[in-house]
Amino acid sequence: MRINQFLARSGVGARRKVEEIVLAGRVKVNGKTLTDLSYRVDLEKDQVLVDGKTVCIDEEDGLPKIIAFNKPVGFLSSHEDKFHEKTIFDLLPKEFHKYNYAGRLDLDSRGLLILSSDGDFIQRVTHPSNKIEKEYIVTLQKKVDWKRIAEELRLGVREGGETLRAFQVTAAGLDMDKDPDNTNHLRVILKEGKKRQIRRMFHAKDLSVIDLFRVRVGGLSLEKKKLEEGKYISVTEKEILGK
Repeated sequence: MRINQFLARSGVGARRKVEEIVLAGRVKVNGKTLTDLSYRVDLEKDQVLVDGKTVCIDEEDGLPKIIAFNKPVGFLSSHEDKFHEKTIFDLLPKEFHKYNYAGRLDLDSRGLLILSSDGDFIQRVTHPSNKIEKEYIVTLQKKVDWKRIAEELRLGVREGGETLRAFQVTAAGLDMDKDPDNTNHLRVILKEGKKRQIRRMFHAKDLSVIDLFRVRVGGLSLEKKKLEEGKYISVTEKEILGK
């Protein structure tokens, strides 16, 4: 298989990322630096190193290709960070520490994270052109006229030099018995993946998010597939992408 596919399947990163790694001269095959993206790896004979470390595809290790993880607040979506001691990998078995994640959740956010050893799959989930839906339950510090806010967020708000849009915003239905027009619990669906997008959108409307809970990625929902905080389960590509 081509070198970029080999590196993606070995868990080094998504297809675009591994192409950059190859072109930067960080890959050696049988002791020689490789920068040719058309190179085909001989799985039986070639020794492949990235930054001096051997990488390989182990189809017989018994590990699931994809896992769903329910991230708690206070853990960083990162393999390591010099400013924060606690990352999601502190909660996962060491055999998953090489897995990549499809979209971050910031330190103060919680909910569904998808991790995989297959870089191509991660690319399909995260690339904007695929428009994979991500659904969140957002709790604000005060009640708002949710229909007005929903319309404004669907049209788009300017923040940090970007236009940020929600695909869909509805009331979450958690506190509306007495006042159906106002709530501080909203469901927000995104098809974009810009950094801290939901918090930034509400900040642009002078609203503070006090809880951000991702409940769904694609077809996989924590509301249907019960999963305790800090725990993981094996899932399939079909459950997420529907194909």
